[in-house]
Amino acid sequence: MLRLRYIAPCFTQVYCLSLAALMLWSVSSVPVQAAAFSAEQTDFENRLQTAVEQTQRELEAEKARIQKELQVREDELQKVRSECRTLSDEIVERKIAIAQKQGALQELRRQRETMWVERTQFQEDLAQIESLCRDMQTELGELLDTLPVSEHRQSQRQRLTTLKKSIDHDGLDMMVPSAFKLVESLLSEGRTTAVYTADILDPQGRRQSVRMLRAGQNLFSYHIPGTSRTAIAISDPYQQGGYRWYEDLGKDMRQAIIDAMDRAARQEGICSLPIDVTGSMTAATDLYSKSLGGRFRSGGIVMFPLAIVAVWLVVLIIERLFIVLRESRHSLQFCEQILDLCSGGDFDKAEHLACKRQGIVARVLRVCLANRQQPPSILDDAIQESFLHELPRLERFLPSIRMLSSVAPMLGLLGTVTGIIATFDMISVVGGGKPRLLAGGISEALITTATGLAIAIPGLLAHSFLSSRIEGLIADAERFAASLSNVLKQKQSDSSRGDKTGGANRVTH
Repeated sequence: MLRLRYIAPCFTQVYCLSLAALMLWSVSSVPVQAAAFSAEQTDFENRLQTAVEQTQRELEAEKARIQKELQVREDELQKVRSECRTLSDEIVERKIAIAQKQGALQELRRQRETMWVERTQFQEDLAQIESLCRDMQTELGELLDTLPVSEHRQSQRQRLTTLKKSIDHDGLDMMVPSAFKLVESLLSEGRTTAVYTADILDPQGRRQSVRMLRAGQNLFSYHIPGTSRTAIAISDPYQQGGYRWYEDLGKDMRQAIIDAMDRAARQEGICSLPIDVTGSMTAATDLYSKSLGGRFRSGGIVMFPLAIVAVWLVVLIIERLFIVLRESRHSLQFCEQILDLCSGGDFDKAEHLACKRQGIVARVLRVCLANRQQPPSILDDAIQESFLHELPRLERFLPSIRMLSSVAPMLGLLGTVTGIIATFDMISVVGGGKPRLLAGGISEALITTATGLAIAIPGLLAHSFLSSRIEGLIADAERFAASLSNVLKQKQSDSSRGDKTGGANRVTH
Protein backbone atom coordinates (compact mmCIF):
# COMPACT_ATOMS: atom_id res chain seq x y z
CA MET A 1 0.00 0.00 0.00
CA LEU A 2 2.89 2.34 0.82
CA ARG A 3 4.56 1.66 -2.57
CA LEU A 4 1.36 2.58 -4.48
CA ARG A 5 1.27 5.90 -2.68
CA TYR A 6 4.87 6.59 -3.86
CA ILE A 7 4.29 5.53 -7.50
CA ALA A 8 1.01 7.52 -8.12
CA PRO A 9 2.64 11.07 -8.13
CA CYS A 10 5.34 9.87 -10.54
CA PHE A 11 2.70 8.80 -13.06
CA THR A 12 1.01 12.27 -12.81
CA GLN A 13 4.31 14.07 -13.53
CA VAL A 14 5.06 11.89 -16.55
CA TYR A 15 1.55 12.48 -17.89
CA CYS A 16 1.93 16.28 -17.73
CA LEU A 17 5.33 16.27 -19.44
CA SER A 18 3.97 14.05 -22.20
CA LEU A 19 1.04 16.45 -22.72
CA ALA A 20 3.40 19.46 -22.99
CA ALA A 21 5.65 17.70 -25.50
CA LEU A 22 2.63 16.81 -27.61
CA MET A 23 1.50 20.40 -27.64
CA LEU A 24 5.00 21.63 -28.66
CA TRP A 25 5.08 19.07 -31.42
CA SER A 26 1.68 20.22 -32.64
CA VAL A 27 2.82 23.80 -32.73
CA SER A 28 6.03 23.00 -34.58
CA SER A 29 4.26 20.90 -37.10
CA VAL A 30 1.57 23.39 -37.91
CA PRO A 31 2.46 25.07 -41.22
CA VAL A 32 2.72 28.68 -41.39
CA GLN A 33 -0.68 30.09 -41.96
CA ALA A 34 -1.54 33.00 -43.67
CA ALA A 35 -0.87 36.42 -42.32
CA ALA A 36 -4.35 36.60 -41.13
CA PHE A 37 -3.62 34.14 -38.57
CA SER A 38 -0.24 35.59 -37.40
CA ALA A 39 -1.76 37.67 -34.67
CA GLU A 40 -3.78 34.81 -33.29
CA GLN A 41 -0.73 32.63 -33.61
CA THR A 42 1.39 34.96 -31.62
CA ASP A 43 -1.28 35.27 -29.02
CA PHE A 44 -1.70 31.53 -28.99
CA GLU A 45 2.00 30.98 -28.60
CA ASN A 46 2.09 33.39 -25.74
CA ARG A 47 -0.76 31.68 -24.04
CA LEU A 48 0.83 28.38 -24.81
CA GLN A 49 4.12 29.53 -23.41
CA THR A 50 2.39 30.79 -20.37
CA ALA A 51 0.58 27.48 -20.03
CA VAL A 52 3.82 25.58 -20.42
CA GLU A 53 5.54 27.71 -17.85
CA GLN A 54 2.63 27.35 -15.49
CA THR A 55 2.65 23.63 -16.12
CA GLN A 56 6.39 23.50 -15.39
CA ARG A 57 5.84 25.43 -12.20
CA GLU A 58 3.09 23.07 -11.22
CA LEU A 59 5.31 20.19 -12.13
CA GLU A 60 8.09 21.57 -9.96
CA ALA A 61 5.68 22.15 -7.12
CA GLU A 62 4.28 18.71 -7.54
CA LYS A 63 7.79 17.31 -7.69
CA ALA A 64 8.69 19.12 -4.49
CA ARG A 65 5.54 17.89 -2.84
CA ILE A 66 6.22 14.37 -4.02
CA GLN A 67 9.78 14.52 -2.74
CA LYS A 68 8.56 15.86 0.58
CA GLU A 69 5.95 13.17 0.73
CA LEU A 70 8.58 10.60 -0.25
CA GLN A 71 10.77 11.85 2.54
CA VAL A 72 7.90 11.57 4.98
CA ARG A 73 7.18 8.13 3.70
CA GLU A 74 10.85 7.24 3.96
CA ASP A 75 10.87 8.46 7.56
CA GLU A 76 7.79 6.43 8.29
CA LEU A 77 9.39 3.44 6.58
CA GLN A 78 12.52 3.81 8.70
CA LYS A 79 10.36 4.11 11.77
CA VAL A 80 8.41 1.02 10.79
CA ARG A 81 11.65 -0.84 10.06
CA SER A 82 12.96 0.20 13.44
CA GLU A 83 9.76 -0.99 15.05
CA CYS A 84 10.01 -4.25 13.06
CA ARG A 85 13.59 -4.74 14.23
CA THR A 86 12.45 -4.02 17.78
CA LEU A 87 9.55 -6.44 17.43
CA SER A 88 11.86 -9.01 15.82
CA ASP A 89 14.27 -8.70 18.73
CA GLU A 90 11.36 -8.95 21.12
CA ILE A 91 10.10 -12.05 19.27
CA VAL A 92 13.57 -13.58 19.46
CA GLU A 93 13.76 -12.77 23.15
CA ARG A 94 10.34 -14.25 23.72
CA LYS A 95 11.25 -17.37 21.75
CA ILE A 96 14.35 -17.67 23.91
CA ALA A 97 12.22 -17.12 27.02
CA ILE A 98 9.70 -19.71 25.77
CA ALA A 99 12.50 -22.19 25.14
CA GLN A 100 13.82 -21.49 28.62
CA LYS A 101 10.33 -21.89 30.04
CA GLN A 102 9.91 -25.17 28.15
CA GLY A 103 13.24 -26.34 29.52
CA ALA A 104 12.14 -25.32 32.98
CA LEU A 105 8.80 -27.08 32.38
CA GLN A 106 10.59 -30.26 31.32
CA GLU A 107 12.75 -29.98 34.41
CA LEU A 108 9.66 -29.51 36.56
CA ARG A 109 8.08 -32.54 34.91
CA ARG A 110 11.18 -34.59 35.58
CA GLN A 111 11.17 -33.33 39.15
CA ARG A 112 7.47 -34.21 39.43
CA GLU A 113 8.12 -37.72 38.10
CA THR A 114 11.05 -38.05 40.48
CA MET A 115 8.91 -36.80 43.35
CA TRP A 116 6.13 -39.22 42.31
CA VAL A 117 8.58 -42.11 42.28
CA GLU A 118 9.94 -40.97 45.63
CA ARG A 119 6.38 -40.63 46.95
CA THR A 120 5.53 -44.16 45.76
CA GLN A 121 8.74 -45.47 47.27
CA PHE A 122 7.96 -43.59 50.46
CA GLN A 123 4.48 -45.08 50.58
CA GLU A 124 5.93 -48.56 50.01
CA ASP A 125 8.54 -47.93 52.70
CA LEU A 126 5.81 -46.60 55.00
CA ALA A 127 3.65 -49.69 54.35
CA GLN A 128 6.68 -51.91 54.97
CA ILE A 129 7.47 -50.02 58.16
CA GLU A 130 3.86 -50.38 59.26
CA SER A 131 3.94 -54.10 58.44
CA LEU A 132 7.18 -54.49 60.35
CA CYS A 133 5.70 -52.60 63.27
CA ARG A 134 2.63 -54.86 63.19
CA ASP A 135 4.83 -57.96 63.16
CA MET A 136 6.95 -56.44 65.89
CA GLN A 137 3.86 -55.62 67.93
CA THR A 138 2.58 -59.20 67.54
CA GLU A 139 5.92 -60.81 68.35
CA LEU A 140 6.63 -58.46 71.25
CA GLY A 141 3.13 -59.14 72.59
CA GLU A 142 3.80 -62.87 72.39
CA LEU A 143 7.17 -62.38 74.06
CA LEU A 144 5.61 -60.39 76.90
CA ASP A 145 2.97 -63.10 77.30
CA THR A 146 5.62 -65.83 77.51
CA LEU A 147 7.82 -63.97 80.01
CA PRO A 148 7.08 -63.94 83.74
CA VAL A 149 6.27 -60.67 85.44
CA SER A 150 9.10 -58.17 85.87
CA GLU A 151 9.52 -54.71 87.35
CA HIS A 152 9.14 -53.12 83.89
CA ARG A 153 6.36 -55.33 82.57
CA GLN A 154 3.54 -52.84 83.18
CA SER A 155 5.32 -49.99 81.42
CA GLN A 156 6.25 -52.33 78.57
CA ARG A 157 2.62 -53.33 78.13
CA GLN A 158 1.65 -49.64 78.11
CA ARG A 159 4.22 -49.02 75.36
CA LEU A 160 2.82 -52.03 73.51
CA THR A 161 -0.69 -50.55 73.78
CA THR A 162 0.63 -47.20 72.49
CA LEU A 163 2.30 -48.99 69.59
CA LYS A 164 -0.94 -50.81 68.74
CA LYS A 165 -2.96 -47.56 68.83
CA SER A 166 -0.42 -45.76 66.63
CA ILE A 167 -0.54 -48.64 64.13
CA ASP A 168 -4.35 -48.63 64.08
CA HIS A 169 -4.48 -44.84 63.57
CA ASP A 170 -1.47 -44.61 61.16
CA GLY A 171 0.45 -42.50 63.64
CA LEU A 172 3.93 -42.78 62.15
CA ASP A 173 5.30 -40.14 64.53
CA MET A 174 4.41 -42.39 67.48
CA MET A 175 4.72 -45.81 65.80
CA VAL A 176 8.48 -46.08 65.33
CA PRO A 177 9.50 -44.38 68.62
CA SER A 178 7.13 -46.61 70.59
CA ALA A 179 8.50 -49.75 68.93
CA PHE A 180 12.12 -48.72 69.54
CA LYS A 181 11.43 -47.76 73.14
CA LEU A 182 9.77 -51.12 73.78
CA VAL A 183 12.65 -53.01 72.16
CA GLU A 184 15.15 -50.91 74.07
CA SER A 185 13.33 -51.69 77.33
CA LEU A 186 13.38 -55.44 76.63
CA LEU A 187 17.05 -55.37 75.61
CA SER A 188 17.91 -53.37 78.70
CA GLU A 189 16.00 -55.89 80.79
CA GLY A 190 18.00 -58.71 79.20
CA ARG A 191 21.27 -57.07 80.31
CA THR A 192 20.36 -56.35 83.92
CA THR A 193 19.54 -58.16 87.15
CA ALA A 194 16.83 -57.01 89.54
CA VAL A 195 15.07 -57.99 92.75
CA TYR A 196 11.49 -56.80 93.10
CA THR A 197 8.10 -57.65 94.60
CA ALA A 198 5.28 -58.91 92.38
CA ASP A 199 1.98 -60.78 92.47
CA ILE A 200 1.96 -64.18 90.74
CA LEU A 201 -0.12 -67.34 90.52
CA ASP A 202 1.63 -70.23 92.23
CA PRO A 203 1.49 -73.82 90.86
CA GLN A 204 -1.75 -74.38 92.84
CA GLY A 205 -3.40 -71.42 91.12
CA ARG A 206 -3.41 -69.15 94.18
CA ARG A 207 -2.31 -65.54 93.92
CA GLN A 208 0.78 -64.83 96.02
CA SER A 209 2.80 -61.71 96.76
CA VAL A 210 6.39 -62.87 96.34
CA ARG A 211 9.92 -61.57 96.18
CA MET A 212 11.30 -62.16 92.69
CA LEU A 213 14.78 -62.36 91.22
CA ARG A 214 15.35 -61.68 87.53
CA ALA A 215 18.70 -62.39 85.90
CA GLY A 216 18.33 -60.90 82.44
CA GLN A 217 15.60 -62.86 80.75
CA ASN A 218 17.24 -66.23 81.38
CA LEU A 219 16.15 -66.79 84.97
CA PHE A 220 13.00 -65.84 86.84
CA SER A 221 12.60 -67.13 90.37
CA TYR A 222 10.57 -66.21 93.43
CA HIS A 223 10.61 -66.74 97.16
CA ILE A 224 7.64 -66.31 99.48
CA PRO A 225 8.93 -64.48 102.56
CA GLY A 226 8.45 -66.35 105.82
CA THR A 227 8.23 -69.74 104.06
CA SER A 228 10.58 -72.12 102.34
CA ARG A 229 8.65 -71.97 99.11
CA THR A 230 10.99 -71.09 96.28
CA ALA A 231 10.48 -71.69 92.58
CA ILE A 232 11.96 -71.01 89.19
CA ALA A 233 10.17 -70.52 85.86
CA ILE A 234 10.60 -73.35 83.36
CA SER A 235 9.33 -73.69 79.82
CA ASP A 236 5.99 -75.42 79.34
CA PRO A 237 4.35 -75.05 75.89
CA TYR A 238 1.03 -76.43 77.16
CA GLN A 239 0.57 -73.61 79.65
CA GLN A 240 -1.12 -70.38 78.65
CA GLY A 241 2.00 -68.23 79.07
CA GLY A 242 4.44 -70.82 77.78
CA TYR A 243 6.02 -71.36 81.19
CA ARG A 244 5.16 -72.61 84.67
CA TRP A 245 6.57 -72.28 88.16
CA TYR A 246 8.56 -75.25 89.42
CA GLU A 247 8.79 -75.55 93.21
CA ASP A 248 10.22 -79.08 93.54
CA LEU A 249 13.73 -77.76 94.08
CA GLY A 250 16.43 -79.18 96.26
CA LYS A 251 17.37 -77.51 99.51
CA ASP A 252 20.70 -76.29 98.16
CA MET A 253 19.03 -74.80 95.07
CA ARG A 254 16.44 -72.99 97.17
CA GLN A 255 19.11 -71.60 99.46
CA ALA A 256 21.19 -70.51 96.47
CA ILE A 257 18.23 -68.58 95.06
CA ILE A 258 17.53 -66.88 98.42
CA ASP A 259 21.23 -65.93 98.83
CA ALA A 260 21.33 -64.63 95.26
CA MET A 261 18.28 -62.44 95.98
CA ASP A 262 19.91 -60.99 99.09
CA ARG A 263 23.22 -60.30 97.39
CA ALA A 264 21.54 -58.87 94.29
CA ALA A 265 19.45 -56.57 96.48
CA ARG A 266 22.64 -55.35 98.24
CA GLN A 267 24.51 -55.28 94.91
CA GLU A 268 27.35 -57.33 96.33
CA GLY A 269 29.78 -59.02 93.99
CA ILE A 270 29.09 -62.18 91.99
CA CYS A 271 26.67 -64.88 93.07
CA SER A 272 25.78 -68.34 91.75
CA LEU A 273 22.39 -68.92 90.16
CA PRO A 274 20.70 -72.26 89.33
CA ILE A 275 20.11 -71.65 85.62
CA ASP A 276 18.80 -74.67 83.68
CA VAL A 277 21.18 -74.45 80.72
CA THR A 278 20.57 -78.07 79.61
CA GLY A 279 16.77 -77.78 79.53
CA SER A 280 16.38 -80.91 81.62
CA MET A 281 13.79 -79.19 83.81
CA THR A 282 11.65 -78.21 80.84
CA ALA A 283 8.15 -79.61 80.94
CA ALA A 284 7.61 -82.71 78.85
CA THR A 285 6.55 -81.95 75.33
CA ASP A 286 5.90 -85.51 74.21
CA LEU A 287 2.53 -85.85 72.55
CA TYR A 288 1.74 -88.89 74.71
CA SER A 289 2.11 -86.76 77.86
CA LYS A 290 -0.83 -84.59 76.86
CA SER A 291 -3.97 -85.31 78.85
CA LEU A 292 -7.26 -86.46 77.39
CA GLY A 293 -8.84 -83.15 78.38
CA GLY A 294 -6.06 -81.29 76.60
CA ARG A 295 -6.60 -83.30 73.45
CA PHE A 296 -10.34 -82.72 73.69
CA ARG A 297 -9.80 -78.95 73.97
CA SER A 298 -7.31 -79.03 71.09
CA GLY A 299 -9.93 -80.62 68.83
CA GLY A 300 -12.21 -77.61 69.00
CA ILE A 301 -15.98 -77.42 69.04
CA VAL A 302 -16.42 -80.45 66.73
CA MET A 303 -15.24 -82.68 69.58
CA PHE A 304 -18.55 -82.15 71.39
CA PRO A 305 -20.75 -83.79 68.69
CA LEU A 306 -18.08 -86.46 68.31
CA ALA A 307 -18.30 -87.16 72.06
CA ILE A 308 -22.09 -87.38 71.83
CA VAL A 309 -21.84 -89.78 68.87
CA ALA A 310 -19.26 -91.90 70.74
CA VAL A 311 -21.38 -92.15 73.90
CA TRP A 312 -24.54 -92.92 71.93
CA LEU A 313 -22.71 -95.54 69.86
CA VAL A 314 -21.25 -97.23 72.95
CA VAL A 315 -24.67 -97.37 74.62
CA LEU A 316 -26.28 -98.92 71.53
CA ILE A 317 -23.47 -101.45 71.07
CA ILE A 318 -23.61 -102.53 74.74
CA GLU A 319 -27.39 -102.88 74.57
CA ARG A 320 -27.20 -104.99 71.39
CA LEU A 321 -24.41 -107.12 72.82
CA PHE A 322 -26.53 -107.82 75.89
CA ILE A 323 -29.52 -108.75 73.71
CA VAL A 324 -27.45 -110.98 71.43
CA LEU A 325 -25.85 -112.77 74.40
CA ARG A 326 -29.25 -113.27 75.99
CA GLU A 327 -30.75 -114.61 72.76
CA SER A 328 -27.82 -117.01 72.32
CA ARG A 329 -28.74 -119.10 75.38
CA HIS A 330 -29.34 -122.34 73.54
CA SER A 331 -27.17 -125.31 72.76
CA LEU A 332 -27.13 -128.10 70.23
CA GLN A 333 -27.81 -130.60 73.02
CA PHE A 334 -30.94 -128.69 74.07
CA CYS A 335 -32.32 -128.64 70.53
CA GLU A 336 -31.55 -132.30 69.94
CA GLN A 337 -33.23 -133.14 73.24
CA ILE A 338 -36.39 -131.34 72.11
CA LEU A 339 -36.32 -133.18 68.79
CA ASP A 340 -35.84 -136.56 70.55
CA LEU A 341 -38.78 -135.92 72.90
CA CYS A 342 -41.00 -134.94 70.00
CA SER A 343 -39.90 -137.97 68.00
CA GLY A 344 -40.91 -140.13 70.96
CA GLY A 345 -44.27 -138.38 71.19
CA ASP A 346 -43.59 -136.73 74.57
CA PHE A 347 -44.75 -133.28 73.45
CA ASP A 348 -45.72 -132.00 76.90
CA LYS A 349 -42.28 -132.64 78.33
CA ALA A 350 -40.67 -131.10 75.25
CA GLU A 351 -42.86 -127.98 75.59
CA HIS A 352 -42.08 -127.79 79.32
CA LEU A 353 -38.36 -127.99 78.53
CA ALA A 354 -38.65 -125.28 75.85
CA CYS A 355 -40.43 -122.96 78.30
CA LYS A 356 -37.48 -123.16 80.70
CA ARG A 357 -35.07 -121.65 78.18
CA GLN A 358 -34.82 -118.13 76.78
CA GLY A 359 -33.77 -117.05 73.35
CA ILE A 360 -35.06 -116.93 69.82
CA VAL A 361 -34.56 -120.68 69.22
CA ALA A 362 -36.51 -121.63 72.35
CA ARG A 363 -39.35 -119.22 71.47
CA VAL A 364 -39.63 -120.49 67.90
CA LEU A 365 -39.65 -124.09 69.13
CA ARG A 366 -42.39 -123.22 71.63
CA VAL A 367 -44.47 -121.78 68.77
CA CYS A 368 -43.97 -125.02 66.83
CA LEU A 369 -45.02 -127.14 69.80
CA ALA A 370 -48.00 -124.90 70.54
CA ASN A 371 -49.31 -125.39 66.96
CA ARG A 372 -48.47 -129.09 66.63
CA GLN A 373 -52.13 -130.05 66.29
CA GLN A 374 -52.67 -127.59 63.43
CA PRO A 375 -52.49 -128.51 59.76
CA PRO A 376 -49.04 -128.19 58.15
CA SER A 377 -49.92 -124.97 56.32
CA ILE A 378 -51.05 -123.30 59.53
CA LEU A 379 -47.96 -124.60 61.33
CA ASP A 380 -45.70 -123.09 58.66
CA ASP A 381 -47.57 -119.77 58.86
CA ALA A 382 -47.20 -119.72 62.65
CA ILE A 383 -43.44 -120.35 62.34
CA GLN A 384 -43.13 -117.61 59.72
CA GLU A 385 -45.12 -115.20 61.91
CA SER A 386 -42.87 -115.93 64.87
CA PHE A 387 -39.83 -115.07 62.75
CA LEU A 388 -41.48 -111.83 61.67
CA HIS A 389 -41.87 -110.94 65.35
CA GLU A 390 -38.34 -111.92 66.29
CA LEU A 391 -36.39 -110.24 63.48
CA PRO A 392 -37.21 -106.59 64.42
CA ARG A 393 -36.25 -107.30 68.04
CA LEU A 394 -32.91 -108.71 67.01
CA GLU A 395 -32.07 -106.11 64.31
CA ARG A 396 -33.20 -103.14 66.36
CA PHE A 397 -30.60 -100.27 66.53
CA LEU A 398 -28.31 -101.95 63.98
CA PRO A 399 -29.08 -99.21 61.37
CA SER A 400 -28.43 -96.59 64.06
CA ILE A 401 -25.05 -98.18 64.87
CA ARG A 402 -24.09 -98.17 61.20
CA MET A 403 -25.34 -94.60 60.76
CA LEU A 404 -23.37 -93.31 63.77
CA SER A 405 -20.28 -95.18 62.59
CA SER A 406 -20.61 -93.42 59.23
CA VAL A 407 -21.31 -89.99 60.74
CA ALA A 408 -18.24 -90.04 63.03
CA PRO A 409 -15.60 -89.74 60.24
CA MET A 410 -17.76 -87.10 58.55
CA LEU A 411 -17.67 -85.05 61.74
CA GLY A 412 -13.92 -85.65 61.91
CA LEU A 413 -13.64 -84.34 58.36
CA LEU A 414 -15.69 -81.30 59.37
CA GLY A 415 -13.24 -80.68 62.21
CA THR A 416 -10.39 -81.01 59.71
CA VAL A 417 -11.96 -78.36 57.47
CA THR A 418 -12.59 -75.95 60.36
CA GLY A 419 -9.04 -76.51 61.61
CA ILE A 420 -7.60 -75.76 58.19
CA ILE A 421 -9.80 -72.64 57.97
CA ALA A 422 -8.50 -71.51 61.36
CA THR A 423 -4.94 -72.19 60.22
CA PHE A 424 -5.32 -70.12 57.06
CA ASP A 425 -7.02 -67.33 59.00
CA MET A 426 -4.04 -67.29 61.34
CA ILE A 427 -1.64 -67.30 58.36
CA SER A 428 -3.46 -64.29 56.87
CA VAL A 429 -3.05 -62.41 60.16
CA VAL A 430 0.44 -63.31 61.40
CA GLY A 431 2.07 -64.95 58.36
CA GLY A 432 3.41 -68.45 57.99
CA GLY A 433 6.60 -68.08 60.00
CA LYS A 434 5.09 -68.76 63.43
CA PRO A 435 4.41 -72.50 63.76
CA ARG A 436 3.39 -72.24 67.41
CA LEU A 437 0.50 -69.95 66.49
CA LEU A 438 -0.58 -72.26 63.68
CA ALA A 439 -0.44 -75.38 65.87
CA GLY A 440 -3.97 -74.81 67.21
CA GLY A 441 -5.66 -75.09 63.80
CA ILE A 442 -3.45 -77.98 62.71
CA SER A 443 -4.11 -79.80 65.99
CA GLU A 444 -7.85 -79.29 65.55
CA ALA A 445 -7.64 -80.61 61.98
CA LEU A 446 -5.73 -83.77 62.94
CA ILE A 447 -7.28 -84.61 66.30
CA THR A 448 -10.87 -84.46 65.04
CA THR A 449 -10.04 -86.73 62.11
CA ALA A 450 -8.28 -89.21 64.38
CA THR A 451 -11.17 -89.10 66.86
CA GLY A 452 -13.75 -89.67 64.13
CA LEU A 453 -11.83 -92.67 62.81
CA ALA A 454 -11.31 -94.00 66.35
CA ILE A 455 -15.09 -93.91 66.83
CA ALA A 456 -16.03 -95.21 63.40
CA ILE A 457 -13.68 -98.23 63.23
CA PRO A 458 -14.90 -99.93 66.43
CA GLY A 459 -18.48 -99.04 65.52
CA LEU A 460 -18.23 -100.70 62.12
CA LEU A 461 -16.53 -103.74 63.65
CA ALA A 462 -19.26 -103.99 66.28
CA HIS A 463 -21.94 -103.64 63.60
CA SER A 464 -20.35 -106.41 61.55
CA PHE A 465 -20.01 -108.66 64.61
CA LEU A 466 -23.60 -108.07 65.73
CA SER A 467 -24.96 -108.60 62.22
CA SER A 468 -23.11 -111.90 61.85
CA ARG A 469 -24.26 -113.10 65.27
CA ILE A 470 -27.88 -112.19 64.56
CA GLU A 471 -27.72 -113.93 61.18
CA GLY A 472 -26.32 -117.01 62.96
CA LEU A 473 -29.14 -116.94 65.52
CA ILE A 474 -31.75 -116.66 62.78
CA ALA A 475 -30.11 -119.47 60.82
CA ASP A 476 -30.09 -121.74 63.92
CA ALA A 477 -33.73 -120.91 64.66
CA GLU A 478 -34.76 -121.60 61.06
CA ARG A 479 -32.82 -124.88 61.00
CA PHE A 480 -34.21 -126.26 64.27
CA ALA A 481 -37.72 -124.95 63.49
CA ALA A 482 -37.62 -126.77 60.14
CA SER A 483 -36.41 -129.95 61.83
CA LEU A 484 -39.12 -129.77 64.50
CA SER A 485 -41.74 -128.93 61.88
CA ASN A 486 -40.78 -132.02 59.91
CA VAL A 487 -41.02 -134.16 63.05
CA LEU A 488 -44.45 -132.74 63.90
CA LYS A 489 -45.69 -133.19 60.36
CA GLN A 490 -44.43 -136.78 60.41
CA LYS A 491 -46.27 -137.42 63.67
CA GLN A 492 -49.43 -135.90 62.25
CA SER A 493 -49.10 -138.12 59.17
CA ASP A 494 -48.55 -141.25 61.30
CA SER A 495 -51.49 -140.34 63.53
CA SER A 496 -53.73 -139.85 60.50
CA ARG A 497 -52.77 -143.26 59.04
CA GLY A 498 -53.31 -144.92 62.47
CA ASP A 499 -56.76 -143.37 62.73
CA LYS A 500 -57.68 -144.58 59.24
CA THR A 501 -56.44 -148.17 60.03
CA GLY A 502 -58.41 -148.28 63.32
CA GLY A 503 -61.56 -147.09 61.57
CA ALA A 504 -61.18 -149.76 58.87
CA ASN A 505 -60.75 -152.49 61.49
CA ARG A 506 -63.88 -151.38 63.31
CA VAL A 507 -65.81 -151.45 60.09
CA THR A 508 -64.61 -155.02 59.38
CA HIS A 509 -65.66 -156.28 62.80
